[in-house]
Order: sequence, then C-alpha cells, then structure tokens
Amino acid sequence: MNALRQLLARAFLSLKSGDSGVITTVVVSVIILIALVVPRFFKDEAPSSPSIALAQMSPDEMQDQGLALQDKGDYAAAEKLLRDCLSVRTKALGPQHIDTLAAMNNLANVLHDQGKNDDALKLNRECLELREQALGRDHPHTLGCVNNLALILHAKGDYAGCEPLYRRAWETLKRTKGPEDGDTLTVLNNLANVLSDMAEYAAAEPLYRELVASLNKLFGPENANTLAGEGNLANLLLRKGDYAAAGEIYVRCLEVRERLQGAEHPEALLALNNLATQRSKVGNYAEAERLYRKCLAGRQKALGAEHPQTLESMDNLVWHLCRHGSLAEAETLARDSVAVHERVLGKEHPATCGSVSNLADVLREKGDAAATGLYDRALAGLRKTFADSHPDVLAVLYEYSLCLQKQRRVSDARRLALQLVSGAKSSLPKNHPDRLKYEKHLQSLR
Repeated sequence: MNALRQLLARAFLSLKSGDSGVITTVVVSVIILIALVVPRFFKDEAPSSPSIALAQMSPDEMQDQGLALQDKGDYAAAEKLLRDCLSVRTKALGPQHIDTLAAMNNLANVLHDQGKNDDALKLNRECLELREQALGRDHPHTLGCVNNLALILHAKGDYAGCEPLYRRAWETLKRTKGPEDGDTLTVLNNLANVLSDMAEYAAAEPLYRELVASLNKLFGPENANTLAGEGNLANLLLRKGDYAAAGEIYVRCLEVRERLQGAEHPEALLALNNLATQRSKVGNYAEAERLYRKCLAGRQKALGAEHPQTLESMDNLVWHLCRHGSLAEAETLARDSVAVHERVLGKEHPATCGSVSNLADVLREKGDAAATGLYDRALAGLRKTFADSHPDVLAVLYEYSLCLQKQRRVSDARRLALQLVSGAKSSLPKNHPDRLKYEKHLQSLR
C-alpha cells in the first residue's frame, strides 16, 4: 500500500465514570504516522493491581484495566474487559445510565481498534442516540459520541458522512466550552484531517494554523500538544508538496521531543518516522532508510516487537526497501510482518491486509507470480471491512492493476483500473492527487 499516504490522526473521547472526557490516541494502520493533538486533561490511570481476578473486579477496575490494555495494544484482552464492564453496568444501572453509556463508548473504541468497524459503528450510533435522549444534544458526552461516530465513518472512507459530524461537534464545543478548550481543539484537528484527506488543502490549512496558534498560546512552543499540532500541519504541507517547509517543522519537532521526552519516547519515534517520510519525498533515500531503521529499532525496544506501532514501522521499512533498497531484505521483513500481524491482530484485520499487500508489492517487483494471490487475499480481507471506495481498497486495487500490467495481462489490469476509478469517483474529489493518479493509470491501459 502507498507508504506516503497521510494517516488519519484521531482522538477518541474515552470516558471514565463521572469524568467529562478523557482523550486518548489511536492511530490507523497505514504508513505516515501523524502525531495527534492530545490534550490529556483527564487521564485514566491503570489499576494498581492488574492481576485481580475478573470475578473480584469492580466495573471501574474492569474499565481502567481495559483502557490500560488498549493503550498497550492488547485489544483482544481490552475488549473482553470492556465488554464485561458494559454487561455488569447495564444489569446494575440500566442502559441509559451515564456510566453504562461510558462503557458502551469505550467498547466501541476498542472494536474500532481491531478493525471491527461495522460493530463499532452500530454500537456508537446506539450510544449517541441514548446520550441524546438522556443528556441532550449539547452535553460533552454526547459530543464525544458525535466525534467518535465521525472517526469511524472517516476510517471507513465516508468523508461526506463524517465532515458534518465533526463540524457539529466543533461548532457546539466552541460555543459551550470555548474555542481553546482541549476537546474543542481535538475535534478541530479531526475536522482539519478530513478536509486534508479530501484534498481541500486551502480549507484545511487555516484550521491547522488556528490549532497551532491556540496550542502555542495555551501550552508554549515546546509542549507535546503544540508539537503534535505542528506535526499535523507539517503533514498537510507534505501532502500539498511543500517539502521544505514540512521538513523544517519535522526537524524541530524531533529535536525538541528527543531533548525533552527522550529518543525512545513513542512521540519522539513518531516524529522520527515523519522525518524519514519527508526525506524519502525529497529523494534522500539513504537518509530515509537510516531513519526508518532507527525508528523500527527504537519501537522494538520501547514498545515491544508486537506493538501495533512497531508493526507499522516494519511495514514502512518494507515499503521503502521495495522501492529503493534490497528486495531480498524487503521480502524477509514483509513475511515476518505478515506473520506477526496475523498472530496479534488476526488474518482479516485491515492492518494485516495492508501488510499482505506490502508483501505482494515486493513479490511483484521480484517478478514472482505469487503476488497476484496475495493481492486477492488483501482485497478480500479489506472488503469485509471497507467499501470499494475506501482509500485502502483503492490503494491495493492500484498496486494490483500495476502488477497485472507488468505481467502483460492488460485486459485484467484494465478491469481493476475501472473498479479503481469508479471507487475513486465515489469518495475522492476531482482534484485529489490519488484520483488523478488512478485516472492517469486507466488512460495508460486504453
């Protein structure tokens, strides 16, 4: 899949009993890892005794431990605890109690983390409806649900569906909590992200700059939140082709994060990855490879070999080596990545499908006919989660069509290219760079 496609940076509002909101980060499994603005004003703490037997755990302990496991990337274990928490609270408190709805919200988040978007969407819609009935349209918890629903639609590639939801949440939060409240700024960030995904750069850039200005005012230029906002602005600049300006921001963010947080802090490693991508964009492939390797080694040490961000780094390096390095090493890494993805996330998780597609890319470049079977598998898996117009599906269709074109199976390549362009027309505006690329590819097959 395209390693230079911008990520959807997201903030879920995960609610602890009685809290107004807790903002946690979740990153979609693609390549450029965007640092997200995350004002952590109400941070959940993990329970002091994580080994408590489930039968002895209170709902609050189930929730706290579940959220802690979610932060660590152990989504299956987190789902079990959060599902149990929801069940206990529903029976004890009723379906519309504020704590029950908080548990429902948190379960929807972890389902989304696992790529179970349809289940997450259904649960989030139910949660939003109940919160509107119980709390009103403008309550912070209700707006948290609006934001989360938009995030799920965003991840499914439904830009037209999520954009008005982000606007509703942002406009209401500005009015009820103020333009510089942490939750207001988080939703502003998410709105700017979807506008960027739609290639509406002129609309997105002033929102990012407003975000950065507010964060500078609230926290100062070297605060982690400010650096995250600047990183998102840099990602937009990279997308619109202003590589020099993006690089300056990436370098500053990395320097400050390494100095203040340490070189192995997850956010410092995120900044390192972003800089590697920028170096690749400007053709400095040797430096990009060095930085990708450093990022992978840092994540393996700091987060563990099976953490989702470590797996993303493996795929980043595979993508780079496939196009600018050793195909033999790329194949070894890609096979390792697929095996770990399958073990940790399952064979049909979107991140696993992306890893399978990366392996297919490598085999395509080696002239190995086995690539086509892997593309078929990746597409089948992604289509169980996403519509044909989703960017991840489109990316695999494009690479698969290139593979068939390389094999001189022009009619088959054109068949996929027609699906590709049809999907792109459904989800991407006319001037979107990916849509233009896909249409150009189809023209090359006529």
